[in-house]
Amino acid sequence: MRLQQQVMRVIGRWRGAGRTRPRQATDLDAVVAHYAIGAVLCTDQGVIRAANHHFETLTGFSRDELVDLPAPVLRSGLYNSSLLDGVLSGVAQHGFWQGRLYSRHKSGRLLAEHLTICRYQGDEPLLLSLVGVSHQEAVSAAVEQQGVRMLDPLTGLLDRPGFYAELEQCCSHGMPFGLLSLDLKNFCQINTQFDHHTGDVLLQQLADRLRLLVGSRELIGRVGGDGFALLLPGLSDELQLEEWAQQVLRELHRAFDVGPRKLRLSGTLAGALWPRDGEDHHQLLRHADVALFEARRQLRDYFCFSSQMLERIAHRERMQKELMAAISGDAIELAYQPIWDNRLGRVAKLEALARWTHPEWGVISPVEFIPLAEQSGLIQALGEKLLARACQDLKRLQAAGYDWLQISINRSTLEFNTLNPDGCDWLDVIHDHGLSPSAFIFEITESIFMDGHEDHLQRIRALRAAGSMIAIDDFGTGFSALNYLRLYPMDLVKIDRSFVQQIPGNIQDRLLLKGLIDIVHNLGMQLVVEGIEREEQQAFICSQDCAYTQGYLFSKPLAWPDLMSYLQHHLAATQRDAARVGSPILAI
Repeated sequence: MRLQQQVMRVIGRWRGAGRTRPRQATDLDAVVAHYAIGAVLCTDQGVIRAANHHFETLTGFSRDELVDLPAPVLRSGLYNSSLLDGVLSGVAQHGFWQGRLYSRHKSGRLLAEHLTICRYQGDEPLLLSLVGVSHQEAVSAAVEQQGVRMLDPLTGLLDRPGFYAELEQCCSHGMPFGLLSLDLKNFCQINTQFDHHTGDVLLQQLADRLRLLVGSRELIGRVGGDGFALLLPGLSDELQLEEWAQQVLRELHRAFDVGPRKLRLSGTLAGALWPRDGEDHHQLLRHADVALFEARRQLRDYFCFSSQMLERIAHRERMQKELMAAISGDAIELAYQPIWDNRLGRVAKLEALARWTHPEWGVISPVEFIPLAEQSGLIQALGEKLLARACQDLKRLQAAGYDWLQISINRSTLEFNTLNPDGCDWLDVIHDHGLSPSAFIFEITESIFMDGHEDHLQRIRALRAAGSMIAIDDFGTGFSALNYLRLYPMDLVKIDRSFVQQIPGNIQDRLLLKGLIDIVHNLGMQLVVEGIEREEQQAFICSQDCAYTQGYLFSKPLAWPDLMSYLQHHLAATQRDAARVGSPILAI
């Protein structure tokens, strides 16, 4: 209140005496020097002509850094040109303008400035601005001020409310622009592996790179802990937007210097175009999020929104509902692919594979509905159903005399990560069906081990202690760190089909496969080589003393009736062979 009273007294004095004040630059300094608060004289364009010592102290800028340059409040990037229009209009109507604006100290911190601005008539028309600053005032209150753009205190970029406010304003103007949404991948691991200071430095350096890349006309915001957004005026087609996206990705992928370390970031970008992709800023943001989701789902660095994308999403949403109904209605079946024991010459194991036949769409590939189940959170309900179904089928197999068979069943990363450390979630289902855990092999993927979580090792040990076997599925297609085989107690390693497609003819593939086989054997584990389709492939695998093979050479995945026919046929053939050679090992 005292500041306002002092300002009003000054306004009254300058209204009466302003026309007779000194006109030289040195005299202008004298005009503001005697004030006990920050005071500046500016042109109608906001260029400073004089500033007192108190204003230097408040802003951190020296007189030489202030005079003949735009006022710090204009240089801060918080306001557009409409600010001056509003101030001049207020001065013209009321003789003065009062309000609160946000500026930046030279150090970068945000300042809440209480200003009163009135006209000073000298050699040229000037504005006298008296400034008081509240350092303790909550910066977030600026969101309430119309036209004020907020800054993120860490990066100096617009924060989420500030960026969204600017986005809304740009949408109201109708001029075309592009929107890029950037989501950093696994950024939380930086804070976990190093510390939060390292993460903060990375975010600040990334913000600096984005500023240099896009220049002063474009808007950049930090809209989440590890999320950024860019508004690029004048863009009207996807090719232009993609060019910008590739530039952003190049800056993102360049190494960052953080103290003695060089660290790298990765991320996912999504794009949308105004006015093509939205009726308002809310819809534009929603469509950018849709594109970001699609980019993540397809493991792509960049995806631009399109109307076709909405059609695919609508189809996927319907498929998700149908999948939920299929799981609850036991419409997901199991097919079984035999795994051949090369030493005994018979089927030793069966891999359980989910199959879904939709009444309208027909057969739906597991490549399509299994990822959908994982993304929608249905995978655990599906996994529980399939494990129970496998138990029921194994009971029937044992009753039919195939009591040596094991069933191998895939479990997703999400299922494994949420399994109790003692494995009881899965083991209880097996026990409830009166079966031994030793009849089951749980197949998991290499990606499970990427975070090195101690609970993973505990789960594996618990399942193996109960008698179950653990297999790494599709080994060689993912991260393929052989160190996992040393650190985690595995029973089986399933070599992906891609390693056998060109053998035995391709020498390099043959040597690579032989090396993998030797490593696994030396670690005391057995192999299942998948994708065997030709006799010469099987002959080479057997020559390497591999215990098990699987593929269309032996059988495709079989529904229950076909499985029983297959087993009966091969059982009879095996018994005939055993009787012919007099082998007690092969006799059943």
